[in-house]
Amino acid sequence: MNRWTVRAAWLMPLVTVLASMSVHHARGAANAPIIFISQADYPGPEALIFTLGLTLSGVWQAWTVWAMTRAAPRPWSLERVVGLLAAGCVVAMANRSMYANLNAHILAAMGIFTFGWLWLALVQRRLRSSGATHGLAQRKWALWCVGIGYVAQFLGAAIALQVNPDLTLPTANAGHPWWTIAALGEYLLVGGLWWGIAAMELDLERIGAWNGASA
Repeated sequence: MNRWTVRAAWLMPLVTVLASMSVHHARGAANAPIIFISQADYPGPEALIFTLGLTLSGVWQAWTVWAMTRAAPRPWSLERVVGLLAAGCVVAMANRSMYANLNAHILAAMGIFTFGWLWLALVQRRLRSSGATHGLAQRKWALWCVGIGYVAQFLGAAIALQVNPDLTLPTANAGHPWWTIAALGEYLLVGGLWWGIAAMELDLERIGAWNGASA
């Protein structure tokens, strides 16, 4: 397991999301300046970028989790199971468009956020207990970003539905800011997950030692 194994696990989805959202806005298909990430999975070239990019990202993230837990703490530890569930949810979400399969898409997205948060916390605990301190502070802040984003997204969406149950996505004519707050919460949450993975690059030597490999 080397630096690019970890780097690709956050860089691939980041590039995918930026590319699909950029194309979505450039085509004039976005219905508001600030939208949910998954709204970029809109019929057209952005949907192809979104689906292929995040499917590959989920598969690569699963491989990263597998490589990190090949020998320690146990072959089928909670860290491995939760990490694989998070990666599997990425693949599921990428292939269940919110426009055609909204309920399945929401369930998959919640799986990413919940299992991803838990997995990052488990990795943080194991790295801290093994004496890996280089990325400790960054991962701590990343975990806080995920938690704050999780709450902001949930509360924003819940209040928005109370204000106007007919609006289920951010739109230019919503008349209230709550869907925008929910979307910004999602950005913070997802960004926190990617930040947490990126911070693992600072402790690759310790991660490699877990499985008898060099960083």
